[in-house]
Amino acid sequence: MNIALNDSATLNLQRLCLIRGVVLTGQCIALLFAVQVWQWPLPVATLSAILAAMALITLATAWRAKQRWPITDEEFVVHLLVDVIALTLVMYEVGGASNPFVSFFLVPICIAATTLPWRFTWLVAASSVTAYSGLLFFYIPLLPLEPHHAGSGINLHVMGMWFNFAVSAVLITYFVVQMSGAVRRRDQELAKVREQRLQDEQLLAVATLAAGTAHELGTPLGTMRIVTDELLDDDTLPDALRDDLTTLDSQLVLCKDILGRLTTTAQDFSAGRTRHIPVRKFFSLLKEHWQLLRPSVHDARFTIDVAPQTLMLMDTTLEQAIINLLNNAADVSPEQVALNCSIENGVFVVAIEDEGPGLPHGQADNLGKPFVSAKGLGLGLFVSHAAANRYGGELIWHNRKVIGSRVELRLPCQGVLVDEN
Repeated sequence: MNIALNDSATLNLQRLCLIRGVVLTGQCIALLFAVQVWQWPLPVATLSAILAAMALITLATAWRAKQRWPITDEEFVVHLLVDVIALTLVMYEVGGASNPFVSFFLVPICIAATTLPWRFTWLVAASSVTAYSGLLFFYIPLLPLEPHHAGSGINLHVMGMWFNFAVSAVLITYFVVQMSGAVRRRDQELAKVREQRLQDEQLLAVATLAAGTAHELGTPLGTMRIVTDELLDDDTLPDALRDDLTTLDSQLVLCKDILGRLTTTAQDFSAGRTRHIPVRKFFSLLKEHWQLLRPSVHDARFTIDVAPQTLMLMDTTLEQAIINLLNNAADVSPEQVALNCSIENGVFVVAIEDEGPGLPHGQADNLGKPFVSAKGLGLGLFVSHAAANRYGGELIWHNRKVIGSRVELRLPCQGVLVDEN
């Protein structure tokens, strides 16, 4: 968030340098034209010194905009006040408030209104109004024009006002449009960060609750394992019942492992721990684990279309996210579940397809929100959606053309995959 805000302030300062460059170029051309063509008796040395000082300040500002330390509102308002002072000095030397370019004081005000808080905007506005008011009484008047220019004095003043209006309109429009876009982008980034933070808080709350629940369930599961072990030690137990108890015991072991991974997931999420693992090995272990959870699904096809040397940067939440999506597919289509993993245009795609009834119209937009699901509590989809967001990706649901639905977990490769070589 701080990086985004600093980039916006840097762009603002760079645009201010661009405006200064345009204004200085115009002032230099106007000075040369007035002295060489119209032969006006202007204080060339003083004006040249002011313009040269502003040129050096503009170069220093351009250098400052390339530095890494943040640009604050206080610093930006100082830059605008420097522009107000420079314009005041120039106007003082060339007729004060009677100069048609005096309305250029509006430009710093517009820039401040677009980029700065109200208190700084009022400071720039008050400074500009004070400078304009002072120029009504304190200035060096322009000497009367030569007789052959007398008849064109009003026209020159009107033309100067028109030119000033045109330049001011172009500069203000350019800067306001650019700055408004920067402000909108900053607001969007802030809203995205706030939404991500809220989702992380919700996910952390769910993970904490899950870790506590796992701890509480450990005792009854341990008791059930003791009972099953004692029953299995009974030599008089019928074979059919022994088979059922063996299955039950294996499921209890699996439940204990799941609770252990649940606690590990909460701890890894809180600590932000990740690890590298080959993609093919990751999905091989995931398939083995998932089939222990869903032994009733006999036809689960996993297609991994990535290079063998490709590694995946992951944490336990990503594994749980994919398992949740597989479980949802198996709930509606226990006979047919397919997982396809591939890389498409720099995007890591995990697509899961089923042959269930599909999603009702409009429901895909709400899936992934807390406690919203086609069935159940919806926590699985929420965890999957949150995991995708953590990696900068997204979940996309849509119905297949013939039958069933397809969910795609799409993640940017630069955040998930690393090449071994």
